Amino acid sequence: MSKAPELCYLLRAEGRIHTADVRHVSSSSGLLLTSSRDQTTFVIDAPGTTPWPSGDDFPTGLTLTGHTAFVNFAIMHSGIPLLGGEPCVITGGNDKHVALWNPQTAALEAVLDSHSHGVCCGLVVTSTVAEGAGHDGSVGDIVTGDWGGMCLVFDATTGDVKQCYRGHSTAVRSITQLPRTSSIVSASGDKTLHQWNVATGEEIAVYTGHTDVVQCVCAISSTRFASGSNDTTIIIWDTTVGTHPLRSLLMHHSLVYSLCFCNDRQLLFSASEDCTVKVISGASTVSAPTVGSSVDVGDVAVVQSINHPCVVWSVCTTEVGDIVTGAADGAVRVWTLNDELMASVGKLEALAEAVATQKLDIKITSIAGTNIADLPPVEQLHQKKGVQEGERCFVRTKGETVEVYAWDQGRWEKIGIVTEGTQGQPYTGAQSGSAAQKPKVYFNGVPYDYVFDVDVNGTMLKLPYNRGQNIFDAAQDFINKNSAVVSQTHKEEIQNFILNNIDPQDALLLTGSQQGLSAAGGGTVSGGGSHEPVFSQFAREAMEMRQAGASHVPSWGEALRNMENAGVTANDVAFSGYAREEIELQRQQEKQLPQAPTAGGSDVVAWSSHRYFTSINLEGVQKKINELTGGTEFGELVQRVEAGARAAPSVGLLLNIMELHKRLPEASRFPALDLLSRLLAVGRHPYRWLLLLLGDSPGEWYCSPLKFMEECVLGVDRASDAECLVTVRLFLHAAAALDALPASTSITPEQAAVLLQAFTQAPRSFIKKNMNNNMKKSVSALLQNVSLLLAHGAPMFGDEGRLNCTQECVRMASHMLLLEPMSSPVIAEVVATVLTLLQAESTANAAAAVGRGTLLHTMRLLKSGSEQRCRRAADIILRVLEADGS
Repeated sequence: MSKAPELCYLLRAEGRIHTADVRHVSSSSGLLLTSSRDQTTFVIDAPGTTPWPSGDDFPTGLTLTGHTAFVNFAIMHSGIPLLGGEPCVITGGNDKHVALWNPQTAALEAVLDSHSHGVCCGLVVTSTVAEGAGHDGSVGDIVTGDWGGMCLVFDATTGDVKQCYRGHSTAVRSITQLPRTSSIVSASGDKTLHQWNVATGEEIAVYTGHTDVVQCVCAISSTRFASGSNDTTIIIWDTTVGTHPLRSLLMHHSLVYSLCFCNDRQLLFSASEDCTVKVISGASTVSAPTVGSSVDVGDVAVVQSINHPCVVWSVCTTEVGDIVTGAADGAVRVWTLNDELMASVGKLEALAEAVATQKLDIKITSIAGTNIADLPPVEQLHQKKGVQEGERCFVRTKGETVEVYAWDQGRWEKIGIVTEGTQGQPYTGAQSGSAAQKPKVYFNGVPYDYVFDVDVNGTMLKLPYNRGQNIFDAAQDFINKNSAVVSQTHKEEIQNFILNNIDPQDALLLTGSQQGLSAAGGGTVSGGGSHEPVFSQFAREAMEMRQAGASHVPSWGEALRNMENAGVTANDVAFSGYAREEIELQRQQEKQLPQAPTAGGSDVVAWSSHRYFTSINLEGVQKKINELTGGTEFGELVQRVEAGARAAPSVGLLLNIMELHKRLPEASRFPALDLLSRLLAVGRHPYRWLLLLLGDSPGEWYCSPLKFMEECVLGVDRASDAECLVTVRLFLHAAAALDALPASTSITPEQAAVLLQAFTQAPRSFIKKNMNNNMKKSVSALLQNVSLLLAHGAPMFGDEGRLNCTQECVRMASHMLLLEPMSSPVIAEVVATVLTLLQAESTANAAAAVGRGTLLHTMRLLKSGSEQRCRRAADIILRVLEADGS
């Protein structure tokens, strides 16, 4: 075995930024993303090669709030065509949503809703071909996996589903792409890994070798990947040697939750239930074992075991070589090899103390049932030398308790105290008279008297139980460990399930209150007059089937689906609590991530400010321009636009952008439109840029810009989706710029006519039922900015132009209200637009005249609907409309 490299990752920073478990961390494009069970994601500037301004604490970042259930992952997209080439943060949660967020403003940009189960994992497709090998149509697409076992590929340009892979029978826990190939590898609760083609959705291979749920997978090379499982192993696979394990590594003492690979250092990192992160060398070079050797021996070694004071859910690397971990205590920790960047002594000592005093339940250790007298005393520990980093040693103290030490960089470090029971009392050794009457069942390396298989909403879970264990505690422990899919409302059902499925003699070991569960019951079974526990009828039937030697006993979920298919209602099924919760989840399926203009975070009010879309991937736009023009003529245009936005408007720069628009291929002219839109959005003199764009200056080019604007308005019907999106944003920024036009400045009737077309005719064609979420937000923002322009008088349009534009805005608003579900996030925005027009003196009469015939129905629905923020605004609008109509 080759000598492992000498490495020592040290704590660099620690921050308890979340209020619940940090389930996922990732780092890309200079940002660090953290996702949590507290339903939020944080966007933080990733640490670089110099100290953070905040030192060893975490800096303040953006909070992405909107998911209504656990957020399972967050990843970065450097520039997605769906959002006009802008970068975005992609999150997936148990609310079944895949959400796209602006990484600079935390604004929700789009929601991809095609999953019917919680979304567990995701990735952005990188190049699927060798460098220089030709066109790559999958780059930038989004791949996601869900609790139902389905993987979806979302088109980066349209947001539509391009491919669907259904090869797994249970939840897809993790996915990875093999670099420079079209292969996706997905890891599942069905104990397998599947390799499939991202472009076609076709299965390539199925890998078997794990004996329990596969929690994670990460790519090592174009042919090699690693997986981690509930069976505590890490397996190295290589596509060149078949579908069986290349190496099976026993590095952890419990479940392996996360893996990542650092290509620069050729190191594999693994995070585990055993409260450690292992730093592993050799995974990229190890070969298959030779005849006669053990499968876990070879040039693979743990070079460091990084101890944490709790379960570690996720690990990732940063662009500068640090690693980041997310843990069950809500903390995110950064670890570095640079001792000049390590945390303060105080923070290092606090971490060491937290690790040393943590409680390790006897059930997850290797000494369950061991007599404490058989353990070595702590005083003799210094006489033993560890063999491998992270090796554990259990010792007894003078107080007859058990402590755990780990071999760490040449010394033994205390990593916890062994406890037992729900109160965490110190473990004092095997209990006399507790020998099992039957063989133990092992789950995660821990022996149990029972391990039940249960199906919760299509997700297979393990429910362990030991003879004499408090049933209330067992049920609560099951809920706590599976809170992503099991809620507190299930507790009574779980208690009764255990009671009705353990042997009668074991039930006699319970106390009186536990034995009384069946008599108390959670409800009555249809057709019976006596009190029975919820779903006890199913439990009894399952027990009888097992005793009769049945080869298959239906799970809870399977039995429920069978009964529902037979026409049995939810109130009639024995375990109706499950049915009722599932029905409630289905009712909430259409619920969108909330966004609304509000006053004090409550009722919707009229708009008071314009909306802008300022986020842009400048490097990506320039790269796209170079790619589409095939030359260097516009090689510095983006840089010039950024500089020009801060300076006085320039005719030359405007003409240069228009020339770019002319040179770009049809359907791919969005970069030029994006640059024009940016000048209006962030320029120091937006209205002066708008006047140049309208041709309001002398010279030979006088009519060209105005003609250009006319072509933008008339061409939206035949433009690509990306062009349509940036065109709408160009128009909404034009509306905001026009609202800043000085009273002493006027525009010609021809210019006013083009603008009125841009604000009314162009967006009208986009308002349709299948409008994607990003376009909805943009059209809603256009109506917002135009409503403010009109409410402020819009003198450049004259009375007739203002009246016509107001009425058309109300028609478009009413159309959106009719097409969108009441739970849609744009509903509140459109209501705010209507309120703005009805409350302004310059637009109230024209808005009411149209609103009486188009808005009454939707306002009545909103007034009494579930969207509480809209109720008061809807009531105000109704009173105005009904009063004017009387």
